[in-house]
Amino acid sequence: MGYLQMGAWRTRIRCLFDKLLGMRLCYQMAVVYAVGGALPVILIGMYLIQGTNRILVEREQQAELSELNLMSREAENLFGTVNSVSKSFYFDQQLEHIAGNQYQEYQEIVDDYRAYTTFNSVRNLYSRQLSYITLFVENDTIAENAQFVKVDKEIRSQAWYQRVMNQGGGGVWQYLSFHLDNNRYLALSRLLRTQKGEKVGVLVVYLRMERLEELLGQRKKDTCIVLNQNEVIAGEDVRFSQIRDLLDDQGKNDCQKKIELDGEEYLLTCAAVGIGETKDHIQIVSIKSYQDILKRANQQNQRSLIIFLASAFLSVSMIFLFSRAFSGRVNRFHRQMQKAAVGDFNLEKSLGGNDEISELYGYLWTMIRDIQRLLSQIYQERLHAEQLKTRQREVEFKMLASQINPHFLYNTLEIIRMKARINHQPEIEELVKMLAKILRSNVSAGDMDVPLQQELTLVESYLKIQQYRFDERLEYRINVEEALRKIPVLPLILQPLVENSIIHGMEDKEGVVHIDISACWDGEDVLVIVEDDGLGIEPEMLKALREGLNSRELNKTHIGICNVHQRLRLKYGAEYGLTIESEAGSYTRVAVRLPFGEI
Repeated sequence: MGYLQMGAWRTRIRCLFDKLLGMRLCYQMAVVYAVGGALPVILIGMYLIQGTNRILVEREQQAELSELNLMSREAENLFGTVNSVSKSFYFDQQLEHIAGNQYQEYQEIVDDYRAYTTFNSVRNLYSRQLSYITLFVENDTIAENAQFVKVDKEIRSQAWYQRVMNQGGGGVWQYLSFHLDNNRYLALSRLLRTQKGEKVGVLVVYLRMERLEELLGQRKKDTCIVLNQNEVIAGEDVRFSQIRDLLDDQGKNDCQKKIELDGEEYLLTCAAVGIGETKDHIQIVSIKSYQDILKRANQQNQRSLIIFLASAFLSVSMIFLFSRAFSGRVNRFHRQMQKAAVGDFNLEKSLGGNDEISELYGYLWTMIRDIQRLLSQIYQERLHAEQLKTRQREVEFKMLASQINPHFLYNTLEIIRMKARINHQPEIEELVKMLAKILRSNVSAGDMDVPLQQELTLVESYLKIQQYRFDERLEYRINVEEALRKIPVLPLILQPLVENSIIHGMEDKEGVVHIDISACWDGEDVLVIVEDDGLGIEPEMLKALREGLNSRELNKTHIGICNVHQRLRLKYGAEYGLTIESEAGSYTRVAVRLPFGEI
């Protein structure tokens, strides 16, 4: 089985080489360069770019987590200061006195408030970290200000207060509104007790929120600080509602993961912030679009791509210029040989260069010069002889034409046909019959329209006569539907086209030549098409023929086809006439555009 597979692969490789060798020279060189040079370089470049992208993305991820961890450590220092401040008010006798004393006089309250300066001292000491320090006490005799607040029924029913009371003496971090300005602050609350265990009140230390905003710095657009995985306390929302469930539930561990939001990929990074002995947790969260992360990678890729493209462009340009120059000279050699093959000896004297191609072309040019000189001598001799014969034939034809009239010619042809029938020569009889039809049509033709069927009958008679001449070398087909056979056309417009196909298309060609006559609708017009697969027409000759169709001086080589074209234009208008398509050595296609009409 292994040998069979190896044989199959060898066969495939051989077929590929055969196809490569069958291409034009410039294509062969392009394929060899692409497979042998460009393809490996492109694959290696893609692999290196992909590896670079992966390394840069990993580096960006590590940098993102490191930056958030740095912010986390700064936040820990800030929250540690708030925690220490809150603990410093344990067993403060002045504070316990104010909270537990039943005041009778307002002046007594004012004196105690003035005497207690600890809150203000601490605030001044930590002015960059703290906004307010407030004690909530269950004492109806005190007066409320920024530092002391009476706990009434409404405060007792609030969730934050109940949570602090249920917590005992532990600290509780919450996002609270300050009672005087209604702004929200991150605050640490804890229940203060005396040494005997009696309740003093709930101490609330409000953090200065500007410090958190400074902490975030320039990252506000993609970073926020989250409390207890429930609410954003600083920074922008970063679509928190969509990523809430993706954060660490306990808030104690850093995490980093790839997420998708609204069809776009993001990097979610979460850094835990240590805030002391508490059940609460604070996290610094960021989401960053992978497009932004890949921006640096893309910039590096662009630089690499520019270098790669510049190198590739230089090499491709060199290969292209070399292959173009080489194949161009080969093509020029080929065109000169084609011109010589069709008898055009007006060749370039040199292709330039000193390589083998130039030497070969020099030999060809010398040989063509010698052949041209010999042909010129032969042509002059034949031309002189043909001129003498032509003059003699013209005199004989004029004499004969003056003596014979059409009726005598028809009668003579009829006598020949009857003699052929009597002598059992059906082929001669058929030939004479068709010849008589053609002569009668040519002699009696005028400018009146005739049905297309009549033209097709005439052409078919002409083709049958030519089949007797060329035997099996000529095959024809007439494919015109019945409805189109009735349209009116000028007489004698198809026979010159068919005659042209035979004279110029097949007389010098070996093998079978096919002539197809068809008709079809083209909008409101009718196209009658005469097509052959004969020798075709050279591009220069085809260009001259197309230009000569509308010339006032008829083309002597194709006088019949030019005559048909100009008759059609004079009869039906400038948009009608002949359209010629041809490819040398392949085919010739003449389309006759006619207006649709009824007889």
